[in-house]
Amino acid sequence: MSENKIVIYGHQASRASRPYWLLREYGKAINEDFLEVDTGGPVTGFNEVRDSDQFLKLNPYKLIPVMQHGDLVLYESQAICQYIAEYLGGPMSGGDIGERARINMYGLSSVTNFEPNFLPMVFGSGGAEGRAKFESNLQQPLNALNVELQDRDYLVGAERGRFTVADIMMASTIGQYGRAVKFDFSPWPNVRDWVALTTKRPAFYPPRGMKVKPQN
Repeated sequence: MSENKIVIYGHQASRASRPYWLLREYGKAINEDFLEVDTGGPVTGFNEVRDSDQFLKLNPYKLIPVMQHGDLVLYESQAICQYIAEYLGGPMSGGDIGERARINMYGLSSVTNFEPNFLPMVFGSGGAEGRAKFESNLQQPLNALNVELQDRDYLVGAERGRFTVADIMMASTIGQYGRAVKFDFSPWPNVRDWVALTTKRPAFYPPRGMKVKPQN
């Protein structure tokens, strides 16, 4: 692996979609500016990569995504995205300690308040009864997010905010999963507008050469 390039283990049908989205926001191209190692995923089924000695040395938990950049190895999509933003700089990273803390706060919220209810709906867990339960669980978190997005375009920054890693972490769960299950955001108009804004960004969708079954 090139020491100059970020290497991501995982593909679009996994939480690796988050750092890939972020890299595209920076204008980085797969196999040119960063490298992708196909591990398979929860939708298509995993391949043998995650059982290899090389991968287990990187992440003994056997989970994806994993990032390798020179001697640095990280797992957990939030940590990977925050590192990439700090490494590449610019407005998508936190401008000061307060903004970095808020980015971290929203990243944690995405995996504690929202993903445990949106992701099971993607897989149809519990059928209609399960969906009703998950939708009920989401009422209060979505009420709160709707308040936070009042008179704002994005989650972090002055005035109407600017697009940051916080939006990627939250929108990859609320927006991406919500769209997949045709979730009705109309009771939360600020969330609805934010979902539309974030998921219509050109970098949101992977390029043709980076499908569910990407190139190695």
